[in-house]
Amino acid sequence: MVYGGGKLALYLSRIIRRLNSEAIVYFAGDQKMMPAYDYETEDAMAEGVEVRLLRRITQIKNKSFTLEKLKVEKGKAVGTNEFETIDGDVLIIANRQEADSGFLRSVSGVVINDDGTITIDAQRMTGYEGIFAGGDMLPGENRSSTIAIGHGKKAAKYINGYLMNSPFIKLEKHPTASYRKLHMWYKTEAPQKEQEKQAPVEAVKNFDEIVAGLSEPEARFEAQRCLSCGNCFECDGCFGACPEDAIIKLGVGNRYKFNYNACTGCAVCYEQCPCHAIEMIPEPVNPINDVKK
Repeated sequence: MVYGGGKLALYLSRIIRRLNSEAIVYFAGDQKMMPAYDYETEDAMAEGVEVRLLRRITQIKNKSFTLEKLKVEKGKAVGTNEFETIDGDVLIIANRQEADSGFLRSVSGVVINDDGTITIDAQRMTGYEGIFAGGDMLPGENRSSTIAIGHGKKAAKYINGYLMNSPFIKLEKHPTASYRKLHMWYKTEAPQKEQEKQAPVEAVKNFDEIVAGLSEPEARFEAQRCLSCGNCFECDGCFGACPEDAIIKLGVGNRYKFNYNACTGCAVCYEQCPCHAIEMIPEPVNPINDVKK
């Protein structure tokens, strides 16, 4: 049996099934409380993993486990004082994952929180100069691979600045355009492609990838659906629509520049831009032209 309801518990149970053993997951909450995506729970169950919710271990004696049945009140799991006893050969505790930061306790200046996470500054550096931290080492609920990769990318910039003795300065980021700001006249010819997925009855027989993923040509084709919200991707909509030839192409990857002397402010370029990379603002006031004669 596996005790826990997160990603780790579900993946461990699926591994157990691939080793031709029964796997039951017990979780002290309902499905809404499980720190995992619904599809992860559904995939595990489809492969033969039994998931029993609202159960909390209260006593362990040899291979006998006493569980208290729980109920949800005001969004929290509370005890009912009803118990059941089950037998199991192996118990795997998979309640949570924590970073092992013990090796840093002897390093002066490094602040370690009660849960073992590390405190960093705006440069992603710990209290000891030259030691940076990210991923599971930092506090936060969403400790995913995606978040860790993002932390690594950010830290690399600050680490490079530290080593080069030239602190990295974060550039102003172009705001992402919301869906309502997009001009959806622009349609790409790239319908969404469903990735192939093994049937549960076959997936449980081996450790092959369940979701096949995309080949490089398929991934490139799939990427054509991206509108790069808020960022120009050189679709030439503005260039072709401008009646005054005020938009000048600078070559592939260099986007465009605008001849404001020729521009009449008709906003056709703005209306043609599918991803809201062009913003219309009032023309700046020129004090010299406003002087009354």
